[in-house]
Amino acid sequence: MTQVSAPIETTLSERSFLTATLQSVQRCPARPDYLELRFATVIGFWQWCFPEPPQRPGTGRRAATTPVALVFGRYGAQAHRIRNGTLGAALQSSAALPMILSGAGVLVERRLIAADPTAWVSTPS
Repeated sequence: MTQVSAPIETTLSERSFLTATLQSVQRCPARPDYLELRFATVIGFWQWCFPEPPQRPGTGRRAATTPVALVFGRYGAQAHRIRNGTLGAALQSSAALPMILSGAGVLVERRLIAADPTAWVSTPS
C-alpha cells in the first residue's frame, strides 16, 4: 500500500524506528467500530486498531501526508508527526488515521514489532 521513503532503520529522538508498509486495513476483531491497520517491516508485523472516523459528507479534503511515527508511549502506542527529523507532539488517533490512509510515510518503533512474523499466521485447527 504505502511506504515511507527512508532508510530501513532510522533513529528519531534517540529511539530506533523501522520503515513500515501499510499492508492491510480491516475491522478490528475486538471492536467492530474500530479499524485494524497491519504494518509490515523487515523484521515483522505490527497491528494497531484505530477508532473509525465518522463519515462527514461533503468533506473531500485530503489529509496531510506528513510522515508519522508510531511509538510506545506512556499510555501505550501513540502516533507522532515527524518534523525536521524529530518526533513532534503526539497526534490524536482521529488525526493520525486519515494521514496514514492517505499515504503518509510510516515509521514504527522497533520495540512495538513482533520479532517472529509467523506469530501472525493463523493455522487451521
